Amino acid sequence: MRLTLLALTDPPASEETSHALTSDTIVSLGLAIGGIFGLAGTFVASDALRETLWAIDGVALVMATALPTMKYRRLGNDCVVAGFLTFLAGESLLLFGNAAGLQASVPCRRQAIPSWWRPSPAGSGLC
Repeated sequence: MRLTLLALTDPPASEETSHALTSDTIVSLGLAIGGIFGLAGTFVASDALRETLWAIDGVALVMATALPTMKYRRLGNDCVVAGFLTFLAGESLLLFGNAAGLQASVPCRRQAIPSWWRPSPAGSGLC
């Protein structure tokens, strides 16, 4: 029995896959961990615990968006890659700002959050 950790493609059908972790499984776990720890950090009163929970949230979300970025780039889906890269850049800025604390990270948050929601200009040919 072989354990596949970072397979970007599905394992061959001849191998036993009951215990294999594919990239889709890792991405799903990263998104779940990111969501749970992000929400938990929002409702915690302690600053130190909030920063720790948000750091775990940020690392999980960065990992969960980096893997599909590579996967869909190899498949040639540039529009999907652009979406994942935008989310990856925004979440990386939030993760970087989290190290400075809540009040000091406001400038990073002002840079990161609009990058997620900024629509592409009409007629730009993007996606």
